[in-house]
Amino acid sequence: MHIEKIKADLAQRVQKIMVDRTTIRLRNPSIKKRMKTLRDKVKDTEDLVQKVYDTLNEVLLYNDIRFSNTVEYDVLISDLEPTVNDLVLKNMED
Repeated sequence: MHIEKIKADLAQRVQKIMVDRTTIRLRNPSIKKRMKTLRDKVKDTEDLVQKVYDTLNEVLLYNDIRFSNTVEYDVLISDLEPTVNDLVLKNMED
């Protein structure tokens, strides 16, 4: 699979995660009203980064992409890191 297709699939799936998170927040007004501390924001960001990487692994499995060694996987992660960072920054809450 071409790396651009992986990026597009990953972005689409992360967008769905974000829509789901927003829907949950809108349905529960008490979540929305609560003031977040810096620690809460860092935890939310770490959770989002982990979800993005979990989603990436799902995309790779779905497309039957396998690596013969960890170096190949690390190269892919390095190539995708700007995309992952963009997705996290785009979807972080203030």
